[in-house]
Order: sequence, then C-alpha cells, then structure tokens
Amino acid sequence: MFGRKKISVQKMEDDRLLDNIHQIQQRIGNTQRMMNNSVDIDDTTRIKLKLDQLKYQFLYLEARRRKAKAKATTNIIFGDEDTFLKQPSRAEKHW
Repeated sequence: MFGRKKISVQKMEDDRLLDNIHQIQQRIGNTQRMMNNSVDIDDTTRIKLKLDQLKYQFLYLEARRRKAKAKATTNIIFGDEDTFLKQPSRAEKHW
C-alpha cells in the first residue's frame, strides 16, 4: 500500500506484447529450420509460417508505436544469427 510501486496497466500489457513477440519469433525460427531440413513441405505449414510472419510484423510495429521496452536484452533485438556481436572490436584487431 504505502511505499509500494504500482505496476501500470500499460507496462503490464507492453510486457505481454513483448512476450507474444518473442514466442512468435521462436515459432517462426523453429518452422523455418524444420522447412530447411525437410524434403516434403506441407501447404498448411507454409500457410502457418506466413501467418506467423504477418502476426510478428503487426505486433512488432505495435510495440514500436507504443515505444515498449523489454526488461532485459532478448532475442527480439539480438537474434542468434546476429553477426554484429560476433565481430571483433578495434582493440581486438591486430594488424
């Protein structure tokens, strides 16, 4: 009651939005890996992938519009394929 911070409804919904974005991003990655490793791909799988990509795009734009910020750095910003973090810094380069 006293001295306790109240979490705003907007902050709770932003967190839920970012969680949904993260879940859809993982689902897209898993589906794409499965499609790359399989020989015969079902049409329903392609449709679900396209639908997930559209959901991700919509939710991502909504998060940008709201200026939602994640609590910690997640895969939403830095994916596994991000090469920027793997590059050596100027101090590490020895010419």
